[in-house]
Amino acid sequence: MTAVVGILNKQAVALAADSAVTIGGTNGRKIFNKANKVFTLSKQHPVGIMIYNSASFMATPWETIIKIYRNQLGERSFPTLKDYQTDFIGFLRSKNFYTTPEMQIAFLESFAWDIINSVITEVVGQNGELLNNPSAESRADFLEVMEEKFDNLISVWEAEDQCCVEFDDYTFEMFTTYSKVLFDRINQDRFEANGITLTEALIGKMKLSTYHILRAQVDVLSYTGLIFSGFGEKEIYPQLIPVNISMVVNDRLRFYVNENRVASIANDNNGAICPFAQTDVIDTILTGIDPSLDNIYLNNFEAIFKKYNEEILESIGDSNDLLKEQIENLNRAELVETFNRMNQEIKRKNYIEPLMSAVSSLSKDDLAEMAESLIYLTYLKRRITFAEESVGGPVDVAIISKGDGFVWIKRKYYFRPELNQHFFDNYFKP
Repeated sequence: MTAVVGILNKQAVALAADSAVTIGGTNGRKIFNKANKVFTLSKQHPVGIMIYNSASFMATPWETIIKIYRNQLGERSFPTLKDYQTDFIGFLRSKNFYTTPEMQIAFLESFAWDIINSVITEVVGQNGELLNNPSAESRADFLEVMEEKFDNLISVWEAEDQCCVEFDDYTFEMFTTYSKVLFDRINQDRFEANGITLTEALIGKMKLSTYHILRAQVDVLSYTGLIFSGFGEKEIYPQLIPVNISMVVNDRLRFYVNENRVASIANDNNGAICPFAQTDVIDTILTGIDPSLDNIYLNNFEAIFKKYNEEILESIGDSNDLLKEQIENLNRAELVETFNRMNQEIKRKNYIEPLMSAVSSLSKDDLAEMAESLIYLTYLKRRITFAEESVGGPVDVAIISKGDGFVWIKRKYYFRPELNQHFFDNYFKP
């Protein structure tokens, strides 16, 4: 995991990221503190990019992809940051980073199996007794429960109306034809090999669930967050555009712009703090309360309110049936939501707005210091508690401004700079 943040005001945008990367293997997980997550997107223009979550795209490191794009971009520029983001996606589509059709199928198979396995895990957790005494009858019951779970999954995801750009016209029939080989392989290797015979109906529901989740704008499994930030030629204030991207399926790039997280500085929006990945510490500073504790308070309020009603009903007894009916029909969900809205308003007025007001007036060096401090505090919390230290290592910090362009404030190197002057001499050569 990781922690990255962008802080924007009318002067500049500060980008900061830790260096931790978690590698999973057959013997567990290991954390390294040498990863690069902040990059210049252009050598000449004020645009940069950060990455979080997966460090590679279809087995190709993002660092390699970004630097190839930067070389291809050369001295070209675009009117807006959105144009840079669009051009980068076009570049990604034009190159064969996803290599062979076999690799596309392999990634989709992993995607599909993770969905299927999550359902199996849920069924086993809730219906373990079906497996305690294996028999033809218990297996049939187990598959029946699985089918119900997939029905529920389908009903949830087919209602999702936000679709990834390149899958808008991708029909279930097209997906069925494309994925037949991989679902046959899953059936043979994962089920028939263990003496389990799936019905065609259940296989069909597995396919339909995978299809709906594949198309939806949702973070699943291994994906990368790409955060574009900086200035287009016609923009005087900085922008930030987060894009989520995961894989290529049937020559279609699965990506979407996270519109809810786009930050655009303008005359009516003077500052913004945009954390990504592990955001709990930064959210606590922003809102004045840890998000998990906030949820606990909300759940406790609902539980106490329910208990309060029950005690009132008990005290009334049979003396007033009409009053009992009115109390029982109270809309608790609406009252809990009102309580939540009141809390959100308090957080906005007392914490978020004052902090944003301060951010809007920060100088460039103060922006950089704040961005670095937010990442360091996230690391510090992991360091002094029993949580996994999945945020750590040196913090890379950069400032992007309209006049000065992309400026490194802190940057780690894997080599000694004083021994590699040629690296810096060659940096701006075409």
